[in-house]
Amino acid sequence: MAYNIGEQDKAFFAEHGYLIIRDLLSPEETSQLQTSAQEVHDWPNDESSPWMPYAEINAAGEQVLCRTENYAASHSWLNGLLRGQKLMGILYELGGEEYRLFKEKINYKLAGSGGFAAHIDSTAYTHVKKIKHLAILLAVDPSNQSNGCLEVVDGSHEMDVPIGSDNCVEPEWVASQSWAPVELEAGQVLIFGSYLAHRSAANHSTQDRRALYATYNRASEGDLHDDYYRQRTIEYPPTHLRKPGQRFELGSLRYGYGSPMLSVDLGRQLAV
Repeated sequence: MAYNIGEQDKAFFAEHGYLIIRDLLSPEETSQLQTSAQEVHDWPNDESSPWMPYAEINAAGEQVLCRTENYAASHSWLNGLLRGQKLMGILYELGGEEYRLFKEKINYKLAGSGGFAAHIDSTAYTHVKKIKHLAILLAVDPSNQSNGCLEVVDGSHEMDVPIGSDNCVEPEWVASQSWAPVELEAGQVLIFGSYLAHRSAANHSTQDRRALYATYNRASEGDLHDDYYRQRTIEYPPTHLRKPGQRFELGSLRYGYGSPMLSVDLGRQLAV
């Protein structure tokens, strides 16, 4: 069933750069979202698996799963959700045109896992082409300040956000801004563009906090999903596919900037 976006919502999104929707999923859909996210987390990994799991080193020094990408085609319910009319209709109303799924990930942020430095998403996609993205965050579990919820700078999609050599936002700019926490209950949604500055802290709670992200590009730009992941697999392969001594400097900078995934990259460098 389609979800109707009101004119006030459209105006808020245009002005602030993001929109929160708290009644998009039914309780049954939210339960299925949680079940599906856990299924993806539990999938086995081998060289033939199309899904892409990435690890991190947590606060206890343990290697744990940080995220899984490229899973939609392997999970029928999630594929139907991410490519279905409910989400696509919202994107059409906010963007004024049709969109296509560009990439998808589940960030697990398990208890004790790290946060994400301040950044804008567009930095990761400039090698593909200059494309206009919209992203959807679906809270799989309650997301709050104790477990490292997303924080945004209101209206920053219209600002000149300075990016450093590490592809993250310059620390001076970060310190000068007011950061608003986006607290969500399970099943609630945040929609934002690829130029909105955002970050998240580590999960200092005792509970895991999962979040599903799906990024979309305009349909007029083509179906870019599979080409993106083919290139990513070469430049920044899943953790279990990396050989001892391999280093992926370009991939780390392009795909892992500001993320806890870099803790694994750093560990490999120190071991060499």
